Amino acid sequence: MDRHSKSDTENSVTLSKRRDFITTSAISGAAAFAAGVASPCLASPDIKSRKLRIGALAVGEFSFWSYTWGDILSPQGTTINRGSLETDLLNMEITHVWDVNPEEAQKFASKVGATAVKRYDDMVGKVDAVAFGGYYEVPWQHKLAQPYIEAGIPTYISRPFAYCLRAIDDLLDCAAKHSTPIMATDVYEHLYAATTLKKQIKNVGKIECVHGTCLTHEYPALFHTPYLMLRVFGYDVAKISVITDNPNESTYLVVTYLYNRGDDRQLFPVTLTMTPGGDLYSLTVTGTGGIETSRLPVFENWRDDLLVHHVPMLVAMQRTFEGKIFEPYDNIRKKTEIFLTGFYSALERGGVPVDVGTIPVDWHALPVKPGWIDESIF
Repeated sequence: MDRHSKSDTENSVTLSKRRDFITTSAISGAAAFAAGVASPCLASPDIKSRKLRIGALAVGEFSFWSYTWGDILSPQGTTINRGSLETDLLNMEITHVWDVNPEEAQKFASKVGATAVKRYDDMVGKVDAVAFGGYYEVPWQHKLAQPYIEAGIPTYISRPFAYCLRAIDDLLDCAAKHSTPIMATDVYEHLYAATTLKKQIKNVGKIECVHGTCLTHEYPALFHTPYLMLRVFGYDVAKISVITDNPNESTYLVVTYLYNRGDDRQLFPVTLTMTPGGDLYSLTVTGTGGIETSRLPVFENWRDDLLVHHVPMLVAMQRTFEGKIFEPYDNIRKKTEIFLTGFYSALERGGVPVDVGTIPVDWHALPVKPGWIDESIF
């Protein structure tokens, strides 16, 4: 029987076993990677005498590469967006570039002194790691990444990782099979504020309620601040509701995660509302023993924004590429499932809460740009 035609019960058992396998393989894969055997590129004897060669994929429209990462990793004095940090901050350099639009690839490559390649898989054997920076490419990301994962090349997967569970399962299956380190995170997960708030909530006793806000233009709000909340409060989410006019480009949005609370299995809500103006996000945690708050303001200076928002994630990315895996693969699967459950609530249930773990593995969320990539390239 083809595994894509299994019953829901069989799929559930298969996915459970797969997640266990993926978690175990991620740990063993990271150990092998650290020993220099997971990636043919990193196994080369000169790796410690030079910077990591990074392949940048999806560098054009609505990409972290053209918006922030390029400024941080660009050669000294080179301006990609609004001004670089003018220093070699990290042990990574962009050596190869691909984008669905060849002109965008060449423009970006010229600014960073890299080589633009014609095909998405032309970097295999030429780089030590690859990172996807785009948003519109996400529905095809598992296909774009496959050649690199099969080659054992450490890979960063861009937000929100996948638009159906089948895609993320196939990607993680491939990574487990080839012992390839995978990093799939959102920039907010790496904010120091997340670490601080995680410590602060120990002061509130038993959590009763969490509510917060994010900017209306934090596009799309469906994953940036929610992924921060997952980093702080964990992944034990029972139900999700998303009320919005458009999950991709909202005029209004209310996201509610219902968390299981400890051994008593009682639920507490974590609710996020979009607001115009003000902080990038704010969170207030109310518990039986007190209240804690966290806010992240908008920075007027671009370099402040780069240092506070984006450098921490690139540091974690470099550590992953060097063999210090950021998180287990099952976390990546869970984050994707939670994101898609919210999408499912908005598109299929009109905002009614949906149990996490119940959406069909082949259900697809709504891409922002449905025809962004011509599938004939695969």
